[in-house]
Amino acid sequence: MTIDHQVQPSVGTVAAARVVFGRTVAAYRHSPALLVVSLAAPLGMVVLFGYVFGGSLAGSADPAEYRSYLMPGVFVLVAALGLMGTASTANADMSSGLTDRLRALPIARAGVPTGLALAETVIGAVALSVMMGIGYLVGWRIDAPAGDIVLAIVLLFAFRAALGWLGLLLGMAIRDEQLLQQAAPMIFGLIMFSNVFTPTEAMPSVVRAIAEWNPISSVVAALRELFGSGTAVAADSAWPMHHPVAAAFGWIALILAVTVPVAVKRYGAQR
Repeated sequence: MTIDHQVQPSVGTVAAARVVFGRTVAAYRHSPALLVVSLAAPLGMVVLFGYVFGGSLAGSADPAEYRSYLMPGVFVLVAALGLMGTASTANADMSSGLTDRLRALPIARAGVPTGLALAETVIGAVALSVMMGIGYLVGWRIDAPAGDIVLAIVLLFAFRAALGWLGLLLGMAIRDEQLLQQAAPMIFGLIMFSNVFTPTEAMPSVVRAIAEWNPISSVVAALRELFGSGTAVAADSAWPMHHPVAAAFGWIALILAVTVPVAVKRYGAQR
């Protein structure tokens, strides 16, 4: 008769997460260029759509008003593009053998993915804070009560956290680094099917339906509403456009409910 002795982890989830968190943050602290690179594309979008195309997209309105309309979308763009950074970090840890070494240690299996997800969320919060400063320089202003502003910031950081877990799961599921890199344009394409740059009302019916049920659109619309830069919603718009804050938090809860247990289980199963 074979007896399966299951070794209980001697390091709990919190302690393991703290170690992995410190290790991930230290990598960015010693290589600040990583943060600069993550902001390069969104900054280019601000210049391109805010100043090059801003006059045309604004129509008869003041281009400065369009830039204020644009910035919440750029904040979500920064958060969404961070997904691939998290996926690349998780993939690199697996390819280098670091993940296997951590699995061999008697630590809680949830600790490592939790620490990595928290670190990526904090790094994303720093990037978003920098982008908010840039938004202020280009004319973005907040016209909302303090409570709405706090809720908007919580929503934005919660969305980044949810995407961090999604990126972590993608990094573990797609073992081929080249395949993971090729998936980046597909994710960017999903971002473009949204209201980041233009309202959904002007889109063709099929594209509009996809855009209005896109989680990105819900978060962007919620931020615009909470920051005081929202616009009137057409009567025939989908439910998420009429209730963007509720829809955004609903999407975040759904992403976390799916990705957290699956990522933790996948990490623990591949021993």
